[in-house]
Amino acid sequence: MRAWNAATACVGLSLALGACNGGRIDTPPSQVRSVVPQAAQCGPGSQPETGLQGQVPLADRDSGRNLQAYSCNLKQVGQYQGQGASVVSASSGHCAYMSSGPIAAVLSATPGMQVVDVSDPSAPVFAGHHASPGMLLGTWESLKVNEQRGLIGGVAVGLLTAPGFFDVYDINEDCAQPVHRNGLLGTSLELPANLLGHEGNWAPDGQTYWATGLVAGSLTAIDVSEPAQPRVVYSGLQGFPANHGAEFNADGTRMYLATCLPGGVLTLDISEVQNRASAPQVRQISHLTWNPRSCGQHALPVFFDGVPHLIAPDEFASEGIRIIDISDETAPEVITHLQLEIQRPEHAALRVEDTARNGAFSYEAHYCDVDRVENPTAMACGYFQSGIRVFDIRDPREPREIAYFNPPAQPDAAPRLHGSLHAYGGGVLPVISDQNASGENPLALTPYLFDYVAAVPELLAMGLGAVHGEMSADWCSSPPRFVGEQLWVTCMDNGFLVLEFENGVYPLSDKAP
Repeated sequence: MRAWNAATACVGLSLALGACNGGRIDTPPSQVRSVVPQAAQCGPGSQPETGLQGQVPLADRDSGRNLQAYSCNLKQVGQYQGQGASVVSASSGHCAYMSSGPIAAVLSATPGMQVVDVSDPSAPVFAGHHASPGMLLGTWESLKVNEQRGLIGGVAVGLLTAPGFFDVYDINEDCAQPVHRNGLLGTSLELPANLLGHEGNWAPDGQTYWATGLVAGSLTAIDVSEPAQPRVVYSGLQGFPANHGAEFNADGTRMYLATCLPGGVLTLDISEVQNRASAPQVRQISHLTWNPRSCGQHALPVFFDGVPHLIAPDEFASEGIRIIDISDETAPEVITHLQLEIQRPEHAALRVEDTARNGAFSYEAHYCDVDRVENPTAMACGYFQSGIRVFDIRDPREPREIAYFNPPAQPDAAPRLHGSLHAYGGGVLPVISDQNASGENPLALTPYLFDYVAAVPELLAMGLGAVHGEMSADWCSSPPRFVGEQLWVTCMDNGFLVLEFENGVYPLSDKAP
């Protein structure tokens, strides 16, 4: 292992010009289809939105209409709220795993990762909690499952990014009873096995876990071939000044790394790490960018008629979601830019009016998933304040919305939602997304990072339970999961939800209409 590999620590001006590792920066193509998909046609049993597509209007927040769900062809059939959840939670088999963070470690009787047994989707039940170091400090966007090996893992993040711990649990025997594999002598203690953590994900074969650190574009590869003894096999810098979520091609030789400032996607050759070369290098193949003040979240690989594409949500500046053709990995091409109606530029003032009292995020996309990788028919995405949105993507150039569910606001529950980032910390910060989109602040994420860190001592000084944001719309930032004709989702305030499609909108036929 070589720490901070000099060949990959190319930062500053040289990376900005695309000079690192022979890479290049591709500007967005001139022919991009910008789409506001037609709002879903809501059938019987729906409780439609009252404003624009994706909006929770200020009038609804003031009148109390937001205390009821907004639903269209999706209904809630089960829930476990518990203490709420942090940014990204996961599920596998008949189980869900709700992340928490350092506030829960102080206040909660059950700190750490919350396990939910969903054997009966109409009545999910608490199955236990796991308080290893990373789970206690908070895994932010790094809590992920590798289905091939039956492992769940996450890195310690703390307030925003942190060095130290990587937790590995085995869920093969019983997903409701995860076994901590890298604990020392039967305890929850473990040796540090991560340099910087914020985001993270497994290589498809489950032999490597990649942690992205956000700050300075840090990137760490952790060998998990022996889950009891994870070890760092690569560390370097990619995506300076800030990287984000990582996804991979099927054989684990390519990483699709979302970047911030500018928002975009880096395609990286990681074959030397995957193949365990003695002094592995990571090489940049291309960097597609868009808004210089936004932040790509992740870039999910899919195939349409055999052609590889990425689905790339952006979590800032109301950028929405892009579908990108990567058939030429040296020149990725955006073919569709999907925004909800409330995300369109002409509604910037309305977004600020609606959301200014509800925390650090406006109506932003976060994580998406699809019903299948080859020729997906449907895409479900979690949003801050806009709930869960489902799109027909059989024709990726003409996506259309088919269903949504925006759960009820939970202002009265805030004092007991110790696991919710929205309730503790995120909810007390001013919205920054649209202010940054205006171009007034050249470092869009900086106020968010510093304000979040600054809020924690204030919360501690006031007894933690005394300060909450308005809590007028939930933050559904975890990836939805298709389970038959249901969606399993986790939102910060409402916790784990089982949603079921109605009115025959899903499943979809293989052919687009």
